[in-house]
Amino acid sequence: MPAPGRVCPVAYRYRPEDLAEPPAFACTTLHVVGGLYGNPYALDAVLARAAAEPVPPEIVFNGDLHYLDVDADRFRAVEAGVRPHHAVQGNVEYALVAGDDSVGCGCDYPDYVPDAIVTNSNLVVERLRASSGPADTGVRDRLAALPRHLTVAVGDRRVGIVHGDPESLAGWRLALEALDPPDEEARARTGFTGPTTTADQVADWCRRAGVDALCCTHTGLPYAQVVPHAGRRSVVVNNGCAGLPNFAGSHVGVVTRLSADPQPPDDSLYGSTLDGLRVDALPVRYDHDRWWADFLRSWPSGSPAHDNYATRIQDGTWLTVEHAARDGVTLSRRSGCR
Repeated sequence: MPAPGRVCPVAYRYRPEDLAEPPAFACTTLHVVGGLYGNPYALDAVLARAAAEPVPPEIVFNGDLHYLDVDADRFRAVEAGVRPHHAVQGNVEYALVAGDDSVGCGCDYPDYVPDAIVTNSNLVVERLRASSGPADTGVRDRLAALPRHLTVAVGDRRVGIVHGDPESLAGWRLALEALDPPDEEARARTGFTGPTTTADQVADWCRRAGVDALCCTHTGLPYAQVVPHAGRRSVVVNNGCAGLPNFAGSHVGVVTRLSADPQPPDDSLYGSTLDGLRVDALPVRYDHDRWWADFLRSWPSGSPAHDNYATRIQDGTWLTVEHAARDGVTLSRRSGCR
C-alpha cells in the first residue's frame, strides 16, 4: 500500500468529460489563483490586482488555499478573503476534511519526489489539521463542499479549471517536468522518471473536456504552453504558486489571467492570444518581509515546513521566466519579476 502523501484516493478521480459540463458562470476576465498556501499578504496582493482591472474579474482559487497558516488568525484571514469568490478543492483542503489519516498531505507525490519532502509535507498538514483554524464546523463544511473542478466561459471560450490534472485532483501529469517537448533542466532538477505527457495527450484532454484552456497549479512550477489540435489551438497553463516565489532570485507569486480582451496587461510576464482568448501569467507582488517573519514564527529552523520551503521563500526556485514561456507563448518585454 502506498505511504501517506503518495496515496491517490478514489475520491480524487474524475474524467475529462466531467469538465464538458455547462459553464458554472460566464465572465469577461478571469483570474485563477492556486497555491496560496495560507499567505495572507499574497491574498491581499491578488485582490488588489483584481481590483485594478478596468472591469471587475471573477476569481477562482484552484486549491491549496491553506497549508502554512497554522496561526489561527492567518487561517481566518485567508478564509475571509477567499469566501466571496469561487474555489475548487486542492489536496490540502481534501486532507483537512477527509477524516482519513492514510492520505497524509494528500499530495499523491510521484516516486521521483524524495521521501524527506513527502514526510515533511505530511507533518505540515498534520499540524495544520490539529490547529484551531480548521476546527470551525462551518469552515470544514465549506471546504468539504468545494468542487473538484470547474468550467467557466470567458467570452465565448471555455476554460477548464483543476487543481492537479484532468483525471485526478492531485495528478502530476501537467507538471512542467512531465510535459513534452521535454525541458531537460526541469527533468534533471526534479529527478523526473516519467511517464511523460505528450502534446497529443493534452489535446485529447482538451477535446474530451470541450475546453480551449486548461488551468492547473498543484505541481508548483509555472508555465504556459499552446497545443494545436483538430485545426485549432488550446493552451495549458500552470500558475505554480500564488503564495510562494516561483522564479530564480525573485519573491513573486504567479496567477493566471484569462480575458476576452485581446490586449496584454501591462504587468504580463508571458502570454498568448488564441481565437479570442488572451492568457497571461501575472506576478503576485506580496509583502515578502512580513510573510518571511510570519513564516519563521510558525515554522522555525528544524521544523518540517522550514526544511521544505525556507530556501524557496528566501531565494526563489531555479526556474526562469524564459523556461516558463513554452511553445506558442511570448515573453513580455516587461517580464522582470523581482
